[in-house]
Amino acid sequence: MAASSEVIIVGAGPAGCAAAIGCATAGLSVRLLESARFPRDLPGETLHPGVEALLERLGVAAEVRAAGFPRHEGIWTHSPEGSVFTPYGAGAEGPWRGFQAWRAELDGLLLRRAVALGVEVLQPCRALQPLVERGRVVGVETSQGLQHGRFVVDASGRGRWFTRKHGLARSVDSPLLLARYGYVHGHFVEQDEHPSLRWEPDGWEWIARVRPGLYAWTRLSLHARRRTRPDPPRVLSSGRAVGAPRGADVTWSRVEAPAGDGYFIAGDAAAVVDPASSQGVLRALMQGMMAAHLITACVKGTAPETEVARFYRGWVRDMYQRSASALRARYASMLREGGAAQDHHVGEVLAHRRETQRAL
Repeated sequence: MAASSEVIIVGAGPAGCAAAIGCATAGLSVRLLESARFPRDLPGETLHPGVEALLERLGVAAEVRAAGFPRHEGIWTHSPEGSVFTPYGAGAEGPWRGFQAWRAELDGLLLRRAVALGVEVLQPCRALQPLVERGRVVGVETSQGLQHGRFVVDASGRGRWFTRKHGLARSVDSPLLLARYGYVHGHFVEQDEHPSLRWEPDGWEWIARVRPGLYAWTRLSLHARRRTRPDPPRVLSSGRAVGAPRGADVTWSRVEAPAGDGYFIAGDAAAVVDPASSQGVLRALMQGMMAAHLITACVKGTAPETEVARFYRGWVRDMYQRSASALRARYASMLREGGAAQDHHVGEVLAHRRETQRAL
């Protein structure tokens, strides 16, 4: 027998939970589908201080502050030209501080908030196919049966469940980029206070302390034909690696229609730029919250669905283009500093364009 609610959300990461919290706060019935059991092992996230305003609106700011995540006032950048510390800034109460969030704990905090607001969670539950009637998405076929809803939100991350199953087009704006990440146990005083970004001859590597004695690293080669090395950064070589390094596809891309008849797409399922942008969770929370706001307007009859979908498509596109433009400027600066040796492969990222590629 099919179950029904006003909103079906696929994926319980930051985007999915933000959408669930927003819709539930507005009084809508919400069912949240998540294929993985929690806690799940995901890379640590560096959160800009601007995320605190969103966490307040979602009702989890106090819990995040109490979680004991390492905090920092800026980022060190190391390049051939030298090392520079860039602070986030300061206000009347002192320096602004970001979070180095343990992702499994952050996701758990958000999910508990959604449950407290009455969101029904099916976990583990896999989304199989979107249910479509007369061109409109009306629900999801899942491993636990049919789930009907007035709106479906795909927040499934880089798996892009809905885009693949519904045959949506994606634009791809960089060569294939595969990041590597991992963890190292040890004690590295120079890495304890602030995260660091180090430009390498063909890309960059990122290091941050995520827990006492535990350091996360991420590396990306910008060379389209050279695989990113899986070994930990040299400055962590005296420590003990925790598990095998992992990989993630961080090719710049976006879904061309992240909203339509009965559906919204948010977070990495909607658009991705590589982690050097340092705003992945921030964008995910914003998109989940915006999707919830627009869905609520539709359900309550204060805005027509066609106009809402058109607005969201343009909003996501503009957000993606701003992030991509800022990152291109950053890479262009790196190219100028690194000289001719970097020109070929960094230039590929700056110049690459492939329009309207069908999702695989």
